[in-house]
Amino acid sequence: MKNENQNEKYMKLFGWEGNPFVFKILPDLFVGYEKEMEKLIDSVSGGSKFSIILGPTGSGKTTMMKNIINKIKGYERVFYVPKPPVNADDWKDIFRDIVKPGILKRIFSRRNVNNITIYEVGEWVNRNSKNNRLLLLVDECHESSREALEWLRTLTDQVDNLSLLMAGLPVFEKRLAEELETFRRRLETRVELTNLSMMETRELIKRRIEWMQGEDIKPFTTNSIQFIYEKTNGFPREILRLCSDLVRKAAETGISTIDTEMMKGTYTEHKRVGIENFDDLPYRQKSILQALSTGEAMTPTQIVKQLKPEDYNDKGNAVRSVNNILRRLMKDKMVTRERKGKAFRYRLSPKFQTMFVNA
Repeated sequence: MKNENQNEKYMKLFGWEGNPFVFKILPDLFVGYEKEMEKLIDSVSGGSKFSIILGPTGSGKTTMMKNIINKIKGYERVFYVPKPPVNADDWKDIFRDIVKPGILKRIFSRRNVNNITIYEVGEWVNRNSKNNRLLLLVDECHESSREALEWLRTLTDQVDNLSLLMAGLPVFEKRLAEELETFRRRLETRVELTNLSMMETRELIKRRIEWMQGEDIKPFTTNSIQFIYEKTNGFPREILRLCSDLVRKAAETGISTIDTEMMKGTYTEHKRVGIENFDDLPYRQKSILQALSTGEAMTPTQIVKQLKPEDYNDKGNAVRSVNNILRRLMKDKMVTRERKGKAFRYRLSPKFQTMFVNA
C-alpha cells in the first residue's frame, strides 16, 4: 500500500507511472560507452573466443552485458551466468543448460553430462552442440575461484564454437596476471567502463523519466543535472540512487521542480565513488597515474604520448578522454593541476604519492 501511495504521488506531481530511478537492469535504456559496445559486438560477432569488460562497481557492466545479449547476432545459444561457480565441477551443470540436448538423448545417452568428469565436458559439449555457435556471458568473474577460472579457460579452448565474455572489477585483471597468466594471454578483446559524461548523465535521466511516461528531464533543471553529475562523478548506479532520493523527497514535500536550491537543502552526501587502493583503479586511470609518476607536471597531450596507442582510437579522442579522467582524478584528490601559460599541467597530489609508491 505504501508503494501504491508513493506512485500516486509521482503520478499526481510529475505525471509518472512510478519512480523511474528504482535500481533495475534495463538494457533498452542503456546509455554511453558506444565505442566500447561497438568494439565488443564486432569482436564477439566475429567469433572472438575470450573478451572481458572491466569497471568499478556501478559503472554499468551488467547492463552492458544484457544489452549485448539483445543485440548480438549469429549465436544459436546465448547463456548468462550472474556469478561464476566456486567449484570447477559445477561448470558441468552450466554447460548442460547451455547445450540442452534433446530429451531422448538425455535419457538414453550413455555419456550424459551427469556421469562424466570435468575432463570430459569439452568433448561432450562438442558432440551435443550440433555445431551451434555458443556464447557464454559470465558476470562478477572476480568472485570465482582460481580452479573454476582455470577450468573455464580450458573448456573455452576445448569447445570449438564457444565464445566467452566476462565482466568484473578492474582488480580482476591483476589477479589474472598474477595467478592465471595463460588465461590473461587468451584475452582478445578488452574494454573498460569508467563513467558517463555530463551529456550522457542527462540522457540516462531523460530515458528513465520517459520510461515512466514523463517528459524530457522534467522536473529536473539543466543546473540540477549538472549538480547530479558533479556529485556522482557520472557513475550510473550513483546517478540512479541520487535521483531516486531527490524525486522521493520532492514527492513527499509537494515540490514540482527539482532545482539546485531544492537539492542543496535535501541532498545527503553519499559515500564518494573513490578507490583507496591503486590496484583497484580502472586501467586508464592507472595508466595516467603511472605516466605522472615521474613527478614531472604534464599537459593532457604530453600524458597521451606516454600511453599505449591501442588504448584510444585517435589522438583527438585520447586527449578528450584523458581530460575527463583527469577531472575525475582531481575530484578524488589524486592529482593536482597548475596553469602555465595557456595550458594546464597535472601532477600526482602529495596525498596520493605515498599510496602510489606503496602500490
